[in-house]
Amino acid sequence: MIRVLVSIIFGGIIFVYVGNTIGWDFILTGCKKFLSFEGVIIIALSFFIAFLGSLRWKKILKGEKIKEKDLFKTYIGGFSLMYLFPMILFGSELFRASILKHRYKVNLDSALASVFIERILEWTINIIVIITGVLYFFYAIKKPTFNLGIIFTGTILITLIILIAVYFYIFKKKSFLRNILFKLKKENIAVKVEQKVFEYFDVKNINLWEGYFLSFLKAMAMFLRVWVILYFLDSILPLREVYPILGFSFLSTLIPIPAALGVQELIQAFAFENLSIKTGISSVFSMLLRNGDIIVSLTGLVLFSKIGYDFLFKNEKRKNSKNIV
Repeated sequence: MIRVLVSIIFGGIIFVYVGNTIGWDFILTGCKKFLSFEGVIIIALSFFIAFLGSLRWKKILKGEKIKEKDLFKTYIGGFSLMYLFPMILFGSELFRASILKHRYKVNLDSALASVFIERILEWTINIIVIITGVLYFFYAIKKPTFNLGIIFTGTILITLIILIAVYFYIFKKKSFLRNILFKLKKENIAVKVEQKVFEYFDVKNINLWEGYFLSFLKAMAMFLRVWVILYFLDSILPLREVYPILGFSFLSTLIPIPAALGVQELIQAFAFENLSIKTGISSVFSMLLRNGDIIVSLTGLVLFSKIGYDFLFKNEKRKNSKNIV
């Protein structure tokens, strides 16, 4: 709880700082645009992005008899936890795995393996976009100062090292999930989960390449959403300059602050300024981007609450029935 409050306060401070620096008129402009037809388009694209994530998860769970709409509900329920409460480590993954096990009768090892595989696929593409986007930005658009160079180089190296380490353990079939599952008191199934992850990431597995393709498609849908928002803001850029903005957007989500509050504005203000776009537009852009994801998150939160209530209610009913017998 303390971590949640600290993250929200920290993000709020950055958000207020950016608002005071740039001006709150831009933020009001963002609210007006979101309440128009343009907002509907952004929301539709945000749900489409979530649908692609759900479809990827469905392909990973190939063989499990779960309806697409049910899996989509669970996916955006997990997304709401990840987006609004990113400081809760593995909260989204454990929620989704738990729902698969208790509601859809999927073996716990298969459920846990599916969410870990889905996260690895997601962040493989995201990290590639971050690295290539930031490198292109500094190579072709803006040469960084020494301090900025150190910060961004450090960030890129850390994310790259983590990605390489994960794939090193996977391809060498070395244990890397066991410590995580041990802390979660799931060490008894850790070996099974890791085995399923290793099998999935076999380069001969056609499903692996299908997963990469859907992850790439999801990233391209997010790229389209960035371009559409810029178009609505009369800030049309060459596609090669839109790409770094997507990279910076992914970069902001590495910091565990709810909805990347404040961080998104701060990072994008730097990018927009060097792309010769009014700095204030970055706040409107960040708000429109965030609002689309927040609508998906709030929908997921409602579904999360309903699924949780139904699950608890049915468990209680089952216990009472046993007591009567």
